[in-house]
Amino acid sequence: MRIKTAITYRLLYQAQSLAIFFAFYLLFGVLFPLIGIFMANSTEVIQSDALFPSLIYMFILAFIGNNTDFKLFIQNGFSRKTIFIINLISNMILAFIYSGILCLLVKFLDQTVRPDFRLSLTLINQYTNDGFFLNWFVLFVLLMLASSLGFLAGIFNDRFTGLKKLIFLVLLLIIPVVLAMGIQLGGEVARAYFFHFIQRIIGYSTNGLAIAPLVTTLTVLVLVNSGLAYLLNHHREIKRVNA
Repeated sequence: MRIKTAITYRLLYQAQSLAIFFAFYLLFGVLFPLIGIFMANSTEVIQSDALFPSLIYMFILAFIGNNTDFKLFIQNGFSRKTIFIINLISNMILAFIYSGILCLLVKFLDQTVRPDFRLSLTLINQYTNDGFFLNWFVLFVLLMLASSLGFLAGIFNDRFTGLKKLIFLVLLLIIPVVLAMGIQLGGEVARAYFFHFIQRIIGYSTNGLAIAPLVTTLTVLVLVNSGLAYLLNHHREIKRVNA
């Protein structure tokens, strides 16, 4: 099996999953709300958010897919580094295509469906003012963040079991608590510095929301997640079930 064949195989699998997810989302996120509007005969604007379900989908797809793909690719002679690259490329292609389709769907519904129904990308619209290509770009980066998190979580779940996994998860839960306690104990200066730092990395200022700091932050998080996934994947082995 060649790298191109492996990427194509993974994209076909992901495309099938995307089609199923999209069908369910159109049913529950678009069709059912529209039926409700027609039956209620209301003038109140109903919004259906397309961002967060998409992020959850990308996370789950990356989490589940990497385990079965790893076994298949290892058995076909691929190195762990090559498998990591295959996952990264296929996730990027899927995120790019899916974000484009979603932005087109939002624009299409906005121009053709009743004015009292709106399919939106709520968080993104605050930064882009509904600019199509900016929406596409920011959504692509957000979907890459979700898939990188799912890929990292999937590798971690496969690498560690039992007590090691439990200890790590407990530490992961403790870190926010310790951070919050440290901020509280630091007084007004620490709290002001923390909130100012958060505002800077998300692009918030008195002049409004800036897209560049947000995209920079998201890109850094994608790179960090990908780097950690690469390190965990480096010594990954196929789990064998004893008879």
